[in-house]
Order: sequence, then structure tokens, then C-alpha cells
Amino acid sequence: MASQSFDYRGWLRWLLLAIGIMLMLAFLAIFFPVSLMAWCHEKLGLGPFPDQPIVIYLARSTSLMYAVHGFLTFLVALNYDRYFDLVPVFGWLHFGMGLVMLGTDLNAGMPLLWTAAEGGPIAAAGLLIVWMWRNARKQEPRSNRWNHGIQREREPT
Repeated sequence: MASQSFDYRGWLRWLLLAIGIMLMLAFLAIFFPVSLMAWCHEKLGLGPFPDQPIVIYLARSTSLMYAVHGFLTFLVALNYDRYFDLVPVFGWLHFGMGLVMLGTDLNAGMPLLWTAAEGGPIAAAGLLIVWMWRNARKQEPRSNRWNHGIQREREPT
């Protein structure tokens, strides 16, 4: 019986789709009423919500940035063959973002559960993306390795 190899390319596409969808959910938070933001803030053990314009602005713009990042990740997954060589860039960006978020959470004194659930998993997902991309590349025939993206037709001579 022939052994089936793990389909890194297919699973990597699903991982990117899942990450993109999860991040796009942040779009909903842009429209949260301030009372809901305050309720979430207090339930997370962060104390009274500082109902100041800069806090509301930062909450909404951060949600927008997460949603935009998710949308771009989702588009890369939908146009996977075209953007396959861009995938490790997303992986390394996730890794770096995860490390920065971990440092930010620790510096800001965020609750332990928040800190554990944010930076580390984002960084780990980035490394997983890069690792799966490298393995997907190894599974391709050598002749196809640099043929991703837009294929241009030759002009008649």
C-alpha cells in the first residue's frame, strides 16, 4: 500500500482562510456601542472603562486594522496559486506581530489569560505558516517552484 503524504499546501490554504475569517470578525467591534466596550472591559477585569475619545478611537481603529489584515489574509488564501510566494511574508509578519503583542501585553500589565491567549498564539501561527509553506514547496516538482503568480503569454515574434 502506497503511503499518502500530508497535503501541506491544502492545509496551509485552510489555515490562512481560518485566520482571515477570525481576524475579519474584528470588523464587528468597530460598531460596538461604548456601553458594550465598557462592559467587556470590566468583565475582562480591566477596571472601569476610560470613556475618553482617544480610547474609543484606538479601540475602533485597532479593530479596523485587524479586520483589514484578516481580509488581506483571506484574499491571499482565495487566490492561493497567484500569491503562494507571498505566504511566508504573512507568516513572518504574524510572528513579529505576536512577539510585539506579547511585549505590549506584559508592559501594559494585561491579565495573564489575555497575555497567554494573544501574543504567543499569534507568533506560533506565524511560525506554523512558514513551516507549512516550506514543506508545501518541497512537495512541488522542481519545475513548478517558480511558476506561481501571473503567467504571461509570449508575444508573437
